[in-house]
Amino acid sequence: MTRTSKPSVIFLNGASSAGKTTLGTALQDALDEPYLLMGLDTCFATVPSQWAGGSMGAHRAQGFQYVDLPDDNGKPVCGIAYGPIGLRMLQGFHRAVREFVQAGNPVIVDEMMLGSEVRDHWFTTLADLDVLTVGVRCDLAELERREVTRKNPAGLSRWSEARVHDGMHYDLWVDTTTQTPETSAHQIMTTPRATS
Repeated sequence: MTRTSKPSVIFLNGASSAGKTTLGTALQDALDEPYLLMGLDTCFATVPSQWAGGSMGAHRAQGFQYVDLPDDNGKPVCGIAYGPIGLRMLQGFHRAVREFVQAGNPVIVDEMMLGSEVRDHWFTTLADLDVLTVGVRCDLAELERREVTRKNPAGLSRWSEARVHDGMHYDLWVDTTTQTPETSAHQIMTTPRATS
């Protein structure tokens, strides 16, 4: 049997520059209910600069910071690390998303998993909600092309692409390498889901 009702949460997870936010906006435009778009960047936007990733953040080791890692075949690699305060902020954000849903607001989550601790807390927090999980993939060469265009930190897409799907189980995958956001949104909206 399949279920055709809309999920309370559409959870998009993929590498940096994979097109998750653009896909989330395409879903908002296509859906006939007011889905809120919230994600890692939503959380990051609330973080005081001293606890954020830039070089001037005096408390970034406890909050969030970019970490330069060894090159991969001559290509730069840059990751995002979080400390105990950063983790606390992320966990609070996860709970806030749950509260939005419990208040009757469906949500599209635009996520780039930073690690297993974050992943496990997300799914503990959302455990009894109706969640559609979507893996967003994109070829690395295209991710790196977009990374330059968007002026994202060099190497963040390579770092995230190698780890963002670890331990994840998806209801479906979309490939944004060449597929338009509208086509990916249609794929998500029309894929039948098995009943539990």
